[in-house]
Amino acid sequence: MRIRLLSVGRDRADPLAPAVAEYVSRIDKFLPAEAEVLRSGRDDRLAERILKEGRGGGKVLVALDERGREIDSDGLADLVAEWMNRSVEAVTFVVGGADGLPSEVLQRADLSLSLSRMTLPHRVARLVVAEQIYRALCAVRNVPYRR
Repeated sequence: MRIRLLSVGRDRADPLAPAVAEYVSRIDKFLPAEAEVLRSGRDDRLAERILKEGRGGGKVLVALDERGREIDSDGLADLVAEWMNRSVEAVTFVVGGADGLPSEVLQRADLSLSLSRMTLPHRVARLVVAEQIYRALCAVRNVPYRR
C-alpha cells in the first residue's frame, strides 16, 4: 500500500513544511509515502486532478473536511489495518485550501474525515494528518510511539 498526502495551497513559505516532510519520511519507513501540494485554481480542474490522483481500482480517497466523520487515533489505525488487509493499492488523504475542497471531491471521496469540529488552517491540518497517519502505522506495526 502507498500513502499519498495531497493538499491544496502553496508550499512556498510554509513554516510547517519541514515538519510535514519529517512525518512523511517516517511514514515512508513503513510504506511508500509522498506529499504533494496542488496549486489552487478553478474548482473543476482541481477536482479533476484530485479525483484522477486518488480514485480508481484499488485506491481509496479520503477527504479531510470539518463536516466529515470524527474518529480517534485508534479508529484511524483500525482503518489503516483494514486497508492493508484488503491489499488496497494506495490511500490518498486530501486537505483542502482556504476554501475547502471542491464539492465534487467531497461527494466522490470514499471517506470524509474531520480532524476537529474547529476550523483548522490547511497547513496545520496537513501536519496533523501526517502525524496521525504515522501514529496509526506505529500502532498497526506494534512500534512504540511516544504518547
